[in-house]
Amino acid sequence: MLVAAVTAAAGAGLALAGTAPLATAAAPRVIDGSGYAYNDWGEEGTLSIDSHSTVSDATALWQTVLYADGAKWRDAGGELHTFRKADITGRFEERTESATYWWQRHEDLEEVNGVVGKETFGAADNSLSGPEPNGKVLFLGYRHDVAFKRIRGAYYVKVSGQWRKAAYKSFD
Repeated sequence: MLVAAVTAAAGAGLALAGTAPLATAAAPRVIDGSGYAYNDWGEEGTLSIDSHSTVSDATALWQTVLYADGAKWRDAGGELHTFRKADITGRFEERTESATYWWQRHEDLEEVNGVVGKETFGAADNSLSGPEPNGKVLFLGYRHDVAFKRIRGAYYVKVSGQWRKAAYKSFD
């Protein structure tokens, strides 16, 4: 009888050990970094016109880089325009894609496709300086220097005058 009870208990333990752990909510994916800022972005996700990140604060961070470097975008008539501060909308559309192509060519990247992936983010982070003790990280652009914040590893971008966590999720 004792053997049967031990066997049953052991079997129940094995059955419990085989069950899946309870699901937990995942934290929102954000642009992040640690240590010196100049190598923070090389392992980031993808931003593109076709990705889940069509509208996001992560896209606004990338558009801030395009603005800082004076990236150019081509309109439907083929005319070039400079990416302006007003173009920082968080919406990854044709203007952002075109300016990203320009930026990738300007940086002499292998992947010139209008998609912000590891190579593009990795080239951009070479222009980062900091962080300062208050979390400020500067992007030293060709036309403008712009500030980001890095707090507890997460990057923040200024959108419409407010600091927002540079998350890949939509902010609409």
